This record gives sequence, C-alpha cells and structure tokens, in this order.
Amino acid sequence: MRRTLAIIVILLSASSVALSGDYAGYAGAFLRNGIGARALGMGGAFTAVAEGIDAVYYNPAGLGFIPKTMAGFSYKSLSLDRHLGHVAVAFPIRNEAAMAASWLNFGVSDVPMRGQSRQILGEVGNSSDAFELSFGKALSEMFSFGGKLRYIQEKFDDLQSFTVGMDLGAVSKPHKFVSLAAVFQNIGSKHQWNGGEYWSRGTTYEEQFPIVMKFGAAGYFVDDKIISAAEIETSDKGELKFRAGAELWYTRKTVRQVEDEYEEDTYIEIEEDVRVAGLRIGIDRKNPAFGASLIQEIKNISLSLDYAYLVGREGTSAGHLFTLGFVF
Repeated sequence: MRRTLAIIVILLSASSVALSGDYAGYAGAFLRNGIGARALGMGGAFTAVAEGIDAVYYNPAGLGFIPKTMAGFSYKSLSLDRHLGHVAVAFPIRNEAAMAASWLNFGVSDVPMRGQSRQILGEVGNSSDAFELSFGKALSEMFSFGGKLRYIQEKFDDLQSFTVGMDLGAVSKPHKFVSLAAVFQNIGSKHQWNGGEYWSRGTTYEEQFPIVMKFGAAGYFVDDKIISAAEIETSDKGELKFRAGAELWYTRKTVRQVEDEYEEDTYIEIEEDVRVAGLRIGIDRKNPAFGASLIQEIKNISLSLDYAYLVGREGTSAGHLFTLGFVF
C-alpha cells in the first residue's frame, strides 16, 4: 500500500499524454500523441501525404515512394515533467521498396513515493517504449502498401508489461493531383498487468489496445507547391475525429545529373524544383496548428528543420515542436 499514491499519479500522467478524448483511458495512449513538426503543423492530417521520414509514424505505405536514405529526430517536452521523443531511419531497398527502424519513447521520472504517513520513501518513474520495424512497397507509381511490426514495453516503477502488434497501410494515387490512403493501427496489441507485484491479493489485468482506423485524402496543386489534406479517424471504441491541413512550399530550380536508364555509364541533366521553405496550417478536432520549414542542401545531404506551434492541446505539449531531418 505504501506505493499506491505514487502509482496512481504515474498512471494518470501516462494516460493523459493523449489528447482530450483521444482514447486517453485506453492502452498505448503515448502512441497516439503525434510526432513530426511537419505533420502536426498540418493538424496531423498526414495519412494520405505520408512523405519522407514521417511516413514511418503516420502510414508505412508511404515508405514505398522514398528515393533516398532518410533520418529524423523529434522531441517534445510535455507538462508534468513528461517528454516524448522519436528517432527513425528509413532506407530504400530493391524494387521500389524501403525499410525503416524507429524508436518512440515517453517518460516521466522523479515522482515522489510516499508512505501511509506521507513520508517520502523515494522516487518512482514511468517509461513507455515502442521499437518498430516498418516496410513499404510501391507496386507502381499509383499504389503502395506497407506494414509495421511494433514491440511495446511499458513500466510503472517495478510493474511492467510487454506486447507486440502491427499496423497496416495503403496509399493510392489515381491521379497525380490526388492521393487516397487508409491505415489500421494497433492490430493484436494488448497488455497483461500482474497486480500481485504490488498487492498480496493482486490479480492479472488484461488491457486491450483500441484498433485505430484512419482514412485520408490529399490534393497536390501548382506543381506540388500547395498540398492540402483531410482525414477522419475512428476506432473499435466508436470515437470519430476529423483533421485537416495545408502547406505552401517555396521552391527553386536546380539541375542535376542522373544515369541514363538505357545506356550504362551515361548521364543526362534534368531540371527539377527543390523545396527551400514551407508554411502550413491545420486543425485537429477544433485545435488549430501552424508550422514552417527550412531546407538547406549541404553537399550531398539535405538538412531540414521543421517547426510547429500547437494551440489548445492542453497537457500534451509546451506549444512548440521542432524536428530535425536528414536526406542522404
């Protein structure tokens, strides 16, 4: 009983990492807070966009279209001394496919542990980790599918549980101006907690993850300089959510050499638009969001800095989020 108060505080802070009404009372709440400043600047409406390293989180099917090796780092400092961090690396493999490895971490520490007389007995903490392997395959320029295998480990002081699960996603591009997508998340995930580690009469409790389903659409205009997106989200718990966003890119013309697909060791010059800076706006269930990006080419590496300002997401963010990305 001496740890009861501390454990309750940690459980409440862990569950509240999700947004208000965002399955906060269900298992795996930390997985649904959103990562990536670019995607969150668009209100999180990224299921059908699924570009770059953020595809690892929002829709693994988007990995089938990545042209180069990519890496991304994202970190959010949350209320109640919590944090949420994400690291991902994706790389193309043979035949229009790609793989990715990622790590999502949520935690809170230094929570005072008190006894029945409210004396401090020490400190306890909570950590939640998701280790993921993702795969995406483009069957053509019009369709890609992908999946993610996830291992989840959650600890509340000495109480811990492990589970595995998977996500499945698909992206269809019936026209160069339109993208449609669907994602199914948390398939097969559930926790089993053994309360006997804290209480002599404790029992085993099974905690099922909600199956989250997202359906989105995106439009590309003015040579892809303007991208708009919208999506709906529901789950087997019956909740319905809506997100929408748009972004505007400033580009510059550049000429690069590529190998001729018909003649070996022969190169041709092509002209293309390269993104330099972007602005975006979005809405996530009535909560507005804003963002911006800067991209700088340094030799053969493209370095991007994305920023998002999140409004009204009480308890989940300090309001500001930065993401650093690399394309090799």
